[in-house]
Amino acid sequence: MSLSFERVASALDGDWITSPVLVALAAVPFALYCLYQWLLPKPIPGIAYNPEATRTLFGDAPAMIKEVSVTGEFRVWCAKEMKKMNSPICQIFIRPFSQPWILLADYREARDILTRRKEFDKSSFLSDGMACMGAFHGIYMTGDKFKSNRQLIQDLMTTSFLDKHVGPAVHNKGLELIRLFEMKMDLAKGRPFSVKKDFEYASLDVMLEFAFGKNWVHTAMGQQLELVRNLAPSDVELDASVDQPVTFPLATIVDFLHSVYEAPEIVEKTINALMPKLQTWWWSKQSWYTKIFDDKERAMKEQIAIGLKNFQAGHVETGVEHMLMREAARAEKEGRQPEFDSQVFRDELFGDIVGGHHTTSGAMMWLTKYLTDLPHIQTKLRAVLYDTLSAARSENRLFTFQEIRYAKLPYLDAVIEEMLRINAVPVTREALCDTTILGCPIKKGTQVFLMSNGPGFLGPSLTVDDSKRSETSRAAKLNAGWDETRDLSLFEPERWLVRRNKGEGVLAEDVDFDAGAGPQLVFGLGPRGCWGRRLAHMEMRTIMAMLVWNFQFSKCPPPISSHAGLEGIARVPQQCYVRITAI
Repeated sequence: MSLSFERVASALDGDWITSPVLVALAAVPFALYCLYQWLLPKPIPGIAYNPEATRTLFGDAPAMIKEVSVTGEFRVWCAKEMKKMNSPICQIFIRPFSQPWILLADYREARDILTRRKEFDKSSFLSDGMACMGAFHGIYMTGDKFKSNRQLIQDLMTTSFLDKHVGPAVHNKGLELIRLFEMKMDLAKGRPFSVKKDFEYASLDVMLEFAFGKNWVHTAMGQQLELVRNLAPSDVELDASVDQPVTFPLATIVDFLHSVYEAPEIVEKTINALMPKLQTWWWSKQSWYTKIFDDKERAMKEQIAIGLKNFQAGHVETGVEHMLMREAARAEKEGRQPEFDSQVFRDELFGDIVGGHHTTSGAMMWLTKYLTDLPHIQTKLRAVLYDTLSAARSENRLFTFQEIRYAKLPYLDAVIEEMLRINAVPVTREALCDTTILGCPIKKGTQVFLMSNGPGFLGPSLTVDDSKRSETSRAAKLNAGWDETRDLSLFEPERWLVRRNKGEGVLAEDVDFDAGAGPQLVFGLGPRGCWGRRLAHMEMRTIMAMLVWNFQFSKCPPPISSHAGLEGIARVPQQCYVRITAI
């Protein structure tokens, strides 16, 4: 009994309480607390932020994910945050244990960053997400690889190539789209129907013609036309209500076209992942992923082999054949053998097809929605087309490609520009060194989002102290300065028109189109501006004019007329329904 008491007394001795074991145990919670505090988001001094986000390891991510999971749009959440903070420059904390992302809503400073400031370049945020695209020029910073790829495709945006090769293909796809709409209109009997896939298929075929010409035979529109042409009225289920949309079946498309569809979805999901590189590695080990890119490789190799035979025979017409010609000339100049089997050819062409198809089809959907919802603009545009292309109108025929290509149509150009303004996604850049934006310190590696749907774009600009601007920004002349007292969230094409006289008309003799009338970032600016801009504009201008010429677009019921979008490589509508009648 006495021995046990002695042991207890020994255990309570002060020396044991201060032993290294107890000190270590007491230090663990303190160390964890210090680690937690160290891992918490650290705001950049002088830049607005949400204080609540700095009190949790996940920062702003939970709030952002909650809203984006419902809306599908990161840019909308960002614009709300900037409005809350009432600042042209803000910081958000999205990826744990990383530097904050910077949101900038000031067109003047954004233009300066994109066109003049060498300390900003391609964002690794986007490059990591686009890793699946391989050697496509869009993944590189503005260095030798970027310039080399751009040089390979430099012939593909020339007036000659667009007018002789791509333009007629665009017009032909517009004719196919008209025929498809007519057949669906007859079968729907006054009911609305979705044209989302129709625009996607038409734009996809344009890009296939752009790259491969007639060497590619598996068109998307051709399959769909054949399917709908063979439908009998009894094959189409019509609801008693004329407001209930009709659902038409979709034709089967070949595996390569599935790859074109799947690739942008992979890019979008990877960009939004917490660890993009890890996700890309994990997906690359899975069969569904490898099939997509195996199908892509197989098709691209086949088409390049066909193009090479044509080029060697002296026949150069398609995109791939022009690229092969450019590589041959470059190799001769550099004193080396041409690398016709280079992975660069396959990746560059695939990236161009994916980008051109996804973005332009979405833009035409938005145009259709605005013209449907705003009948006064649709009516005005149709009148302008009929008046300007009066020869075709008087002969009761559709205009030719050459007629629409060189017609001066400032109002049509303004309608397109206004649609692009309202639906632009952020342009992203990365700081290559420690620098400043609006006088605030920005560390190397910081991701900067140049917002185009917040203050200064869809709402009045926020005040900026000019002394805080960069030297190049202060020195630059800025043309954009339209009336911000008008509601910038409304669709008003007249914003982009400069009136020649005191009249109210919108014909070419009344107005000029001014692309610099207001802030616009949809195609980017500077050396990394969108390479395919001329093709996209030609396609939108031609096909939309053809549709407005031939159809009256009437309003659809509210449940299928939402302007909600999905944001990724571009912003595209979640819905695109039409109710049309022939004119």
